[in-house]
Amino acid sequence: MNREQPNENDLRLIAFLEQILNLSQDTDIAGRIMLLGPTGEFIGDASLSPADLENATRFLAQGNAAKAAHEDTIPPAPVPTVPVDPALEAELEEYCIGLDTDYLMDLAAHDPRKAVHAFDLVTEPAPKEQILREDSTDWDGEL
Repeated sequence: MNREQPNENDLRLIAFLEQILNLSQDTDIAGRIMLLGPTGEFIGDASLSPADLENATRFLAQGNAAKAAHEDTIPPAPVPTVPVDPALEAELEEYCIGLDTDYLMDLAAHDPRKAVHAFDLVTEPAPKEQILREDSTDWDGEL
């Protein structure tokens, strides 16, 4: 963790630790908690009194129960986007030319195995003996 310029995740970890430290000023120690960052770096620690442990457990249980009760109304987390390599995308598009997805989906509804076989027939490369060029007999089929 960069303490001079913390990132967003570092700030969340620090805020979480502050909330734990602010549970009470009780000096009776029933347990200790140590917070580590995603790569195992030490963020901080806190001593917890018996009342701190009870309160933290109760608050987390209430939050988890509320979350579970409203889970179907909570929007899903955004799917992380990964930039697509244009060359890979072009290769995939070329590879899938001639693929009739409607036909494959209809076929899959009736017999999934036949749909897989039909897909394989379209997408599997031809045997090497079928792709040898006429002017060369030693080509191994690799580009």
